[in-house]
Amino acid sequence: MVCPSGSRCGWWRWVVTFATFGQFFFTLGPLYNFSILFVSLQEDFHSSSALTGWLGSLSIALTCLASPLCSLLTHKLSRRAVAILGVIAFCAGLLTMSFVPVPTLGYAFFTFSILTGVGVNLATNASLALLLDWFAKANFSRASALALMGSTAGMLAFSPLLTALITHYGWRNALRILSGGILVIGIADGLLLADPPSTEDYARAPDESPGDEKHELESMVPGKQIHDEGCIEETDDDARETDDKSTNNEEAHISNKGSLEVREERHFRGRLISALTNPDAWAWYLAAVFSFVGWTFFNTNYASFMDGLGLDSNRIASVIVYFALGELGGKVLIAVIGDRLPFLYLYLLMASCLLGTVVLGFLTIAKTFGVMALLAVVSGVLRSGVFGTQFTAAAELFHEQYGTNGVMVMSLVPSGIGILISAPLAGAIYDVTGDYVLSLLVIVALFLCASAALIFIPVRRKIIQAVHVV
Repeated sequence: MVCPSGSRCGWWRWVVTFATFGQFFFTLGPLYNFSILFVSLQEDFHSSSALTGWLGSLSIALTCLASPLCSLLTHKLSRRAVAILGVIAFCAGLLTMSFVPVPTLGYAFFTFSILTGVGVNLATNASLALLLDWFAKANFSRASALALMGSTAGMLAFSPLLTALITHYGWRNALRILSGGILVIGIADGLLLADPPSTEDYARAPDESPGDEKHELESMVPGKQIHDEGCIEETDDDARETDDKSTNNEEAHISNKGSLEVREERHFRGRLISALTNPDAWAWYLAAVFSFVGWTFFNTNYASFMDGLGLDSNRIASVIVYFALGELGGKVLIAVIGDRLPFLYLYLLMASCLLGTVVLGFLTIAKTFGVMALLAVVSGVLRSGVFGTQFTAAAELFHEQYGTNGVMVMSLVPSGIGILISAPLAGAIYDVTGDYVLSLLVIVALFLCASAALIFIPVRRKIIQAVHVV
């Protein structure tokens, strides 16, 4: 379905923006609170921390790694249909997880990790790609920042809700309640994800009326009458000529359909080969992997790090809330000023990584709750520089060359690899050393590598441009 009112439906793009916000809110919100469910699962199944933690790590990683599947589905279905399918898969994962019998936690890797991870990817990837289609010409930074606030707002909202549901009804009934509620609200929200109009009316200037187009048609087709609705009236000779040509046109359309599919397949292969051989693209992949390995530490190991410093559970929860509020504030700031930046969004990602090295350095010596709370706020703001502009930066660099689906895959797949690596890397270092100091220093090194990869892109392009000028 496309917006039916042509050039007068431009305001609907903001409805799509808040509908995308809803997709992030209702899917990533519960998933980012897996640490709350983690305790109940470990107590019920008597499983190890590593095995139980992998349920959440794999699910979060698949929210990015399943992007090629989403890209394939959008070739067959509308983006709205794919997003709704994602909501259904996510809720099915929550519901089936509630029926996994003790002690067979292994089944949960399918019922929870795969279904919820793939479902979240379909819902968020399809809706965000649709948002890029609406804002391809301008304001995508503001729109995407508003939409991406949904994950942080959802993390804040579902934390007390999931805790209360588990306390009163147990974790199994809590998942059943959430799956039913999210299914109804998520599908209703997904129905608002209309495609942008593809007609010329959408591209017409706001002060250009259909009557102006009528006069243009008259000048282009002399000797023919133009009706008030803009239709061209043909003469009898024209009509007979049209009838003679109609059969030939239909036959040509049938024969050209196959060749069109062949051209589309060749075009897709050409883009794929380019994406796998382009040095700029590989620099982007490496930067995304390194930066997400580092920033995912705050999702997976941050609470354990603070527990090792002797903070109690209430203070740990408070620090995590401060971190989320800092990230939310950073995304709000990006939404306000993002479209007015005088430089590439890529530099915002680089600044996030470079300044992140300073914060991680202070974390290695931080001991008190007050210092941890302050560093949490600063870390949240800095992480929003990556999480809030990742898609905008990729679109700015690669959208013209690889299109919307290409941008989504290039943004999400490397991020998913980084997320998948982060938890076992930090955990393995902790098991060897007994603390997280070395893990933080490794992340500092990865942030520096990510910054170097990011700066490589504009430097290389300027060199190529200078060579062409000479």
